[in-house]
Amino acid sequence: MKYQFYTIVFASLMTSCGVNHNITTEPVTTDENSIKANTVTKSENEQAPNNTAIPVSKIKPQPQFEPITKSQDSKKIVKTDAEWKAILTPAEYQILRQKGTERAFTGKFDKHYKEGTYTCKGCGTALFDSTTKYDSGCGWPAFFKAKENTIAETIDRSYGMIRTEITCKKCDGHLGHIFDDGPNPTGVRYCVNSASMGFIPADKDKQAKPAQKK
Repeated sequence: MKYQFYTIVFASLMTSCGVNHNITTEPVTTDENSIKANTVTKSENEQAPNNTAIPVSKIKPQPQFEPITKSQDSKKIVKTDAEWKAILTPAEYQILRQKGTERAFTGKFDKHYKEGTYTCKGCGTALFDSTTKYDSGCGWPAFFKAKENTIAETIDRSYGMIRTEITCKKCDGHLGHIFDDGPNPTGVRYCVNSASMGFIPADKDKQAKPAQKK
């Protein structure tokens, strides 16, 4: 009986050790894998910021039109598109307000040489005197001098070219462009669209502004 008792106890102890061994072994293995997995994950997370792409600053595209001169006149004429369309013909609106260009040799003032004053068609500002107009052969009215403080200049990069746009300072109406191939004494050429101008003959101008008596 004693032998049987010891045999049963020994078998029980061996079985218990085996179970404990299995239970102990499995958690240890799992913990080691978890630790490794956590370590790898942490390491990858720590290294992630180093792999982040560094933002590269982009060069802003240059605007198509950049003002060269600024108007000092605070009484600038401002209208809505509807208001401009109400007082301008479609051709005048397309050139003055949308920076269009009439075809060469088609403008009514190209071969026009009467005495008087050329004005802005949009607001009536006097821009050029007839004594400054000349035949440049370019196909548009050309002047070598503008009246003082009436023209604003803007860098124009449209159509793949770099030119200098001219606009009326009073209403910002597009007139044309200025070039440095004009005659003396200024050496510049104001190339202007006929549709962007009006004209006051010298006799009417004198009637409107009679000479003051001394």
